[in-house]
Amino acid sequence: MGLIPDEIIETVRLRSDIVEVVSRYVQLKKKGKYFTGSCPFHHDRAPSFTVTPDKQIFYCFGCSTGGDVFKFLMLKENVTFYEAVHMLARQAGVAVPVTESPARREKERRREALHQINSLAKDFYSRVLQQHREAAAARRYLAARGLNRDAWERFEIGFALPEWNSLLGFLGREGYRSDEVVEAGLAVKNEAGRYYDRFRNRVIFPIRDAAARVAGFGGRVLDDSLPKYVNTPETPFFSKGRLLYGLHLARPAIREKKFVVVVEGYLDVITAHLHGITNAVATLGTAFTVEQGRLLMNYSRDVVIAYDADAAGVAATIRGLDILQELGCQVRVLSIPDGKDPDDLIRKHGHRFWEELISKAPSLIEYKLQQATGGGTVKTVAGKLEVMRMVFPNLAGMNSEVEKEEGLKAVAQVLSLSWETVAGEFKRFNKKQGNKWLKPDNFTKTKHNIVSEEEKPDARARAEAGLLRLILEEPSLGTAVLGEMGEEPFRRPSYNKIFKYCMEAAGRPSYRPVEILGYLEDEDQAVLSRLLTQEIPGADPVQIMKGYLESLGRCSRQERRKMLLNEISKAEKSGNKSLYSQLWREYLVLRVIAEAEKAGDRNRMENLLQEYRKVSGANDVGVP
Repeated sequence: MGLIPDEIIETVRLRSDIVEVVSRYVQLKKKGKYFTGSCPFHHDRAPSFTVTPDKQIFYCFGCSTGGDVFKFLMLKENVTFYEAVHMLARQAGVAVPVTESPARREKERRREALHQINSLAKDFYSRVLQQHREAAAARRYLAARGLNRDAWERFEIGFALPEWNSLLGFLGREGYRSDEVVEAGLAVKNEAGRYYDRFRNRVIFPIRDAAARVAGFGGRVLDDSLPKYVNTPETPFFSKGRLLYGLHLARPAIREKKFVVVVEGYLDVITAHLHGITNAVATLGTAFTVEQGRLLMNYSRDVVIAYDADAAGVAATIRGLDILQELGCQVRVLSIPDGKDPDDLIRKHGHRFWEELISKAPSLIEYKLQQATGGGTVKTVAGKLEVMRMVFPNLAGMNSEVEKEEGLKAVAQVLSLSWETVAGEFKRFNKKQGNKWLKPDNFTKTKHNIVSEEEKPDARARAEAGLLRLILEEPSLGTAVLGEMGEEPFRRPSYNKIFKYCMEAAGRPSYRPVEILGYLEDEDQAVLSRLLTQEIPGADPVQIMKGYLESLGRCSRQERRKMLLNEISKAEKSGNKSLYSQLWREYLVLRVIAEAEKAGDRNRMENLLQEYRKVSGANDVGVP
């Protein structure tokens, strides 16, 4: 693996029709020169996802996600840029040579070493479980859970010996250094500088990523000691919130059955698969995350949550429901009777009973109503209003009016109210909340938050955006802007980055704005994508640029007037008459300039601007 030459990347981009690629995942409709559809990265109530074929970019006006065809594939398939280029190159029939660099070779050598360490550790733990006399207790434990040798091999279950350095010793004999084992998350270095195995006296469950590579491990104790589970720490390959246990095995069944069952633990997944429930995956005992939701959406949007029936399981279920709904999934909840977990339930009652529970699984709204009412009758007005307050945010988040009406009927039935009464309360709720979705904390922290972080643009922001959009299309104009406004002409740092790369790329004969995306981070890519969706207002680039520069000059003068008023007040209070007089004179000139501009007196305005330069020593932006 090495660096891909820029010309090859551009060839792959040109041969990869972004509309065709996106259409594999999103139903697009042509709208003028654009294609629009529902965003695949958030719960899109109204189509806000736009593909611009002539620019070869996509942008969502709901969640501010944007980029080129490579970025789209990276987000949808959870792959690296390198992998996305290779995937599209194969489809486009482009051979990808690589240019190796020493730094790149070393990076890839380390990555390969870590992969190999994980793979060797998996084999080592497996052999220990099956052959070592000190693993007898682990074998008895697994047998008691209904897992025989075939199950151990199928799910690659292993055992970590109680010794402090059994794995370190094995990997050392294979030629790997202790610090490499630490980097892989399989060993720990203490304050004294000594190394020891992270996993000791635990049943080991290898955790594979979506590409079926061993990314990390989970270890469970044989008794009730704490912590019950230990996972690989965060590594270049392992992040609990981005992986789903068993997904590599469950993918075919998920596609066949058209839905996925999400459980909590390793043994829940293993028992489910052994009983023919092969569309089950687990969240590694952590709270359900947006990244896990997006991972599932690559295979199905119909999700059944089957967490444990204890209080912690219920709380985790509710958080997961909100995240999945916000992402646009259809969500149901499998209610497990008698406070059991899926592992116990399936071993006791079998596949058929499980399927019956699936068929009866309540919808998100029905489940939340059960939790809000405790399964009983709510008699007080305050109680009924509180129940509605808990479920209305989910109703507001539904895209389908049919779903909303059915949900309102369910609320009315549970609370013994008329549909009209509940619908009226829901209407008032929407009006008061402005249809805002009440998101869980984890979701609001992600970059795909549907609430745009951008403030409503003021005159300066509009002028800067328009000017940069024009330069992206006509890079030759950037030289004039540099002369007028300097090396960093924009207030927004992302604009200055885009401007810089645009000026660097502008000299190439085949320059296209989309190629700048490759030099930008995620947030700046989204900014560029949004800019490229804007229309340029007119056919004369020089005249348009002149208008934007004048607007920016007007904004600068207005900002300066406000600042001067504060400085004048301070000078007056301090008794500094000389400074007071100087500031006041500058303010008066700026005010007269604004009056001349408003009156359309161009000649007077130009003369006043000349006078202002003498008074202030300023080079006024936007003066032709």
